[in-house]
Amino acid sequence: MKRPRLIATLSLAALLAATAARAQSSAGADAFDFLRLDAGARAVGMGGAYTALATDANALLYNPAGLGRLRSSEATFMHNQYAQGIGQQYLAVGLKNGIGAQFNYASLGNVPRTTISDPSGSGGRLNVSDSSLGFGYGAALTPDLAVGGGLKYISESLGDATANGYAADLGGLYRMPDMKGLTFGASLLNLGPAVKFQSVREKLPTTLRLGTAYGMALPGNDVTLAFDITKGVLDKIRMGLGAETVVHDQFAIRAGFTTRQDAGVGLSFGLGWKGPKMSADYAFVPLGDLGTAHRISFTLRWGQIDDPAQAQAPEEGSPEAYLARAQAAMDRGETTAARSFLMVGLRLLPKGDRRRVRFQERLGSLLLMQKDFRGAALAYAEGVNQAFADGYSDESVADSYIGIGMCFTAGKNYVDAQRAFQKGLDLGPSPKALQLAQSRLKALKSAEAP
Repeated sequence: MKRPRLIATLSLAALLAATAARAQSSAGADAFDFLRLDAGARAVGMGGAYTALATDANALLYNPAGLGRLRSSEATFMHNQYAQGIGQQYLAVGLKNGIGAQFNYASLGNVPRTTISDPSGSGGRLNVSDSSLGFGYGAALTPDLAVGGGLKYISESLGDATANGYAADLGGLYRMPDMKGLTFGASLLNLGPAVKFQSVREKLPTTLRLGTAYGMALPGNDVTLAFDITKGVLDKIRMGLGAETVVHDQFAIRAGFTTRQDAGVGLSFGLGWKGPKMSADYAFVPLGDLGTAHRISFTLRWGQIDDPAQAQAPEEGSPEAYLARAQAAMDRGETTAARSFLMVGLRLLPKGDRRRVRFQERLGSLLLMQKDFRGAALAYAEGVNQAFADGYSDESVADSYIGIGMCFTAGKNYVDAQRAFQKGLDLGPSPKALQLAQSRLKALKSAEAP
């Protein structure tokens, strides 16, 4: 039986269900359309806007470059209970060395067999299912740029007719160095030759994804906003929006909107919990007359985990290691985690240890990020006072003076700000602090010029 005739045998109910499950196809009949289904309850809860956020085991589905940004080795399992008896099972593994794998299986179950001559049904039933098995690799080329790629084997079955093929994925991620928390992502998914389905050759649903995400730290919680644009070779331009707030680095609330969903209004909602080595996520998607879809996913992590949740009570590691973790968390905009790492590192250092000056400088910078100018000035000053009491000066002291200058500037005390900036420059700051002090001094002096 040829594919066009086989598609005609699907009942109207199954076609309506396929419309919901195959989120980008209004007809529900494109080959391998299941490849465009979202997976992972976090991504679903954020409207599928995940191209710039896929730095986890789900990277192969959205952007393989995310494998180069994994903070731990992890495995994710998801169950998707769609409307009209449609089900999806998904398993993904990502290792911290950048290697990833995924298995994706979707089934419409058994639907009545009908024909053009017998539209009421012949009494038989058809099994309709799709699957893919993929592997990939991602790597960070620079601290801000990561790239990745993947290959997968795909299969589709409609009754006694099957089709098999191969597809490739490419992706990139870029973090803005001068604007912490802002990330851009791009991926080209499902690249490959047309697949022969008996006597008919079908194009793969090749899709271009462009996305951006911005994470910001607010008192008591972190907020992430994401936006995606997708364009499939067999589809029109679609958009997705997502928002997430995480309270105390553990409890997440999510909402999203997408135009890739033909059933319902396109809204989605989600909840999540994240522990040191395990997390659980749930997403709820209304599908209008077709009912609702529920996704539940569980993630396990192992190995060395650079994770904010472990900052609560780490048991081992050198002060330098905690300082590096704190800096990495600050670069990601995760202020709660960064403060925890700094506090742990300070507790490991004895009184009078010169390394405490750098920790105090980083703590001051963290508080400055949070606009706690008084707290930042006190942190900087504590490090400076220790250094002078011990009769030494280094780059940490110079950076602290420049931080104090930023606090004075925020308080509109421009005279003392200029003095602090100049003192920092005289002591030899780090390259980043040097550039900051020079630009601030120039601006302050220009403002004083008649």
